[in-house]
Amino acid sequence: MNKLFGGVPMVQQIKVDQIKVKHYQVWPDMNKEAFKSLVEDIKSKEMIIYPLLLDENLTVLDGHQRLKAAKLLDFDEVACLITIPMSEEEKLEVAHTSNATARTISTADKKKRARELRAEQRSYRQIAEWVGVSKSSVERWLKGVPSGTGNRVKGSDGKEYPAKKPKRHKESSPIDSEKELRTEVSALETEIATLKGKLQEASADNKRKDDEINRLTRALNTEKLANSFFRGGDNGMGIFASMVGLDETASLSEIDRAFRKARAKAHPDSGGNEWVSQRYNVGYDLFKRLYIKNRKATG
Repeated sequence: MNKLFGGVPMVQQIKVDQIKVKHYQVWPDMNKEAFKSLVEDIKSKEMIIYPLLLDENLTVLDGHQRLKAAKLLDFDEVACLITIPMSEEEKLEVAHTSNATARTISTADKKKRARELRAEQRSYRQIAEWVGVSKSSVERWLKGVPSGTGNRVKGSDGKEYPAKKPKRHKESSPIDSEKELRTEVSALETEIATLKGKLQEASADNKRKDDEINRLTRALNTEKLANSFFRGGDNGMGIFASMVGLDETASLSEIDRAFRKARAKAHPDSGGNEWVSQRYNVGYDLFKRLYIKNRKATG
């Protein structure tokens, strides 16, 4: 059960002019190149593959850039997931965390947002969770920056706690300044090493991709989602055909060939886009698991 939806998520087609945009776009817009790639990807498929996340009032919590692209392409309606009623604090948490993990947010933007959240009297721990970094990174970012928090801050549980008062520093000598600089450099080197380790781990295995495939497989096998997404019938082949620009009546072998060509063309080594390439890889792996492997097993 997904706590955001109170059960199995149901994809719904919502009119674009009914969707509201308020203060939950907490991160800056995509850069021009990334947004152009997003628009081209949506245009080629004639649909938004990853649904927008809306609250119970049809206000966007996640998917502002996809909605912007849909409006640019004059879409009449888009696929959406609607959450159960949540508190304002819970909605802000979703708005921060869903984008911080799904998009490439620059360190400069995360630092800027960390300062803004601290000014709202939020704790270092909550800020770290919301912007997707370690608590030590937040403490280092905000070192020497006036917090504007007064005597109390908000914790991740929404309650208020006494704020840690900044230590008074005596006038530093050149030796102290050099030690502080070395400490800062050491902390940065440690963070860089950690990030490199994460990148190596991500490239070494496909766990995240497998998790996404398993999630989509479970969703496709759920009767409620099938009734909503496929309008009461198993039109899965048609969905995969649309993803690679074919007619919904395309055969299994035609879809398979089209996927291979699309993946090769979108691969970064061939001058393609990494964001598009990842989505073709996930889609093709799911296609093989649902249709090719099953057909071999039953044939």
